Amino acid sequence: MADSCLSLLHDSEANQLGSLFQRHYDAAFADYFSRDPAKWPVFSEPGLNRIHQFRQQKLAPNERIAAYPDGLALQQLLAGHASIAQQRLVPNGMPDDMLTFAAALSKDWENPSSVENVVTMPCDPAIYGSMMGAMANPNLAYSEYAGMADQLEKYVIRQIANQVGYDPEQSTGIFTQGGTFCNLYGYLLGLRKSLPTALQHGMGRVPDFRIINSQGGHYSNMTNLSLLGVDIKDKTIRIKVTDSHDMDYEDLERQLRACFAVNCRVPTIMITMGTTDTFAVDRIKPVYELRNRLCEEYEVEVAPHIHVDAAVGWSMIFFLDYDFARNPLDINPVTLAGIERTISRVKELKYADSFTVDFHKWGYVPYTSSLVMIKNKQDMKALENEPENFSYFEHDLQGQTHLQSTIECSRGAVGVFGAYAALKYMGIEGYQTILAHCLQNANYFRHQLLKQGNVKLMAPENQGPSVGFRIYNPQWVDDVVAEFAKEQQCMTHPEYMELLRRNSQWHRNAFKGRGKVGLYTNWVEFISRSAYNTAGKYSYIPGEKAVFMNPATGRSQIDLFMRHYC
Repeated sequence: MADSCLSLLHDSEANQLGSLFQRHYDAAFADYFSRDPAKWPVFSEPGLNRIHQFRQQKLAPNERIAAYPDGLALQQLLAGHASIAQQRLVPNGMPDDMLTFAAALSKDWENPSSVENVVTMPCDPAIYGSMMGAMANPNLAYSEYAGMADQLEKYVIRQIANQVGYDPEQSTGIFTQGGTFCNLYGYLLGLRKSLPTALQHGMGRVPDFRIINSQGGHYSNMTNLSLLGVDIKDKTIRIKVTDSHDMDYEDLERQLRACFAVNCRVPTIMITMGTTDTFAVDRIKPVYELRNRLCEEYEVEVAPHIHVDAAVGWSMIFFLDYDFARNPLDINPVTLAGIERTISRVKELKYADSFTVDFHKWGYVPYTSSLVMIKNKQDMKALENEPENFSYFEHDLQGQTHLQSTIECSRGAVGVFGAYAALKYMGIEGYQTILAHCLQNANYFRHQLLKQGNVKLMAPENQGPSVGFRIYNPQWVDDVVAEFAKEQQCMTHPEYMELLRRNSQWHRNAFKGRGKVGLYTNWVEFISRSAYNTAGKYSYIPGEKAVFMNPATGRSQIDLFMRHYC
């Protein structure tokens, strides 16, 4: 299937934009991303309307302050002396100048050129829902402080459980502050199940253990361990990744066997569904089967907790039941093949013990809206603190939420309200349309880059919204595949390390000289890796990336970029 996707990337016909799909997309964008007051009256509020009208100019970043009325003066005020006013201010029904300026001049994710990272504009229904949640101001940590918002959270959790194949009666979840906190819960669940004494005595009095994660995972996979007091250098095993940047399962088996053979516990295995820069999707079922097989073989009492960081890739669950044979949305051939390949892995999400959902990424909900899904709600018992610590809460109400098991004492519900509204109004078909639009853009960009002859795509078989690439000086390099192969051997050939530095500097200079044209791409220090040397060490390979999550981005922005790409 991967070979089919790669061959179709070169095919102009396979990358065409179908008229039927265009009609689906136009309707979805108008309904969910237009900021239309006739559909969403909240946008008729003068301040919100002023912000939207300014952003509709689609200005380049260096043009925005000068174009905003009194923008330079307002910027000087923000940068100047700050003190709280002595007198109260009577509202007059007009927008606040400073609030409007700060919002309008925040990063403009509505600009069609904005493709820097896994961030995008929120959809209209999610903004509407989030504002309702902000107005109600519930605290999800405790049922009496949450009221009906607690039931809304449970409702959204059951929706996601049903979609991925979890039992909605046996699973649970927690809306929390970002994907980092979700991954923190993934680690914590494993630690508390495997090392229960750590709850009261900390990490200094526990049996020998190792945490396992992937070298291709998000940086929070490491920073969270420091927060938990884990000895990162001596207690963490980072699994090698393949050329596609997904987990090397042979290395995983070697490391698990080495741990189990000496009775070393493995609390958590952290894997990734959609890496930030290249959208590598680790398979989950092989990890699940390997864990179970080795636990039986070595008589391990508490199996490692499998947590999936699906903060980026979770949205592909909307295609789990898509009819690929009929293709009702008329998705073009290369993108359809890519989605089908990804879904063959996403359907394995049901084998995870827990996973991360970032609605505020490819779910189009305002920051922050993150959910950690937990397959077995009994796992939350391992996180429970002593009841006497919660003496000022009503005893009979404590068990109605995860109060005693959560990290936070305050859990806002804005993310829940936004997620509920986005799911309700966009529905599966709406999400499929917008996601497919993004993926067709990504593949069109890949297609255009491949035509140039001096661009090497990073892991194009992954077929997600993230497009990583390296551009080479055509006067130096005739064959980019051969050149990249040399760069990958830089850890064992010093002359190739110098070659890597030379090519990277040339690309970096081209990137900086181009500026913000067409697409606002990003420079990444780790867009790929070298081959491993005999000691298992590797070198970062830098490059450029564009992440096509922005529903406003179209082919005109890609074409403009290509006219100036180097």
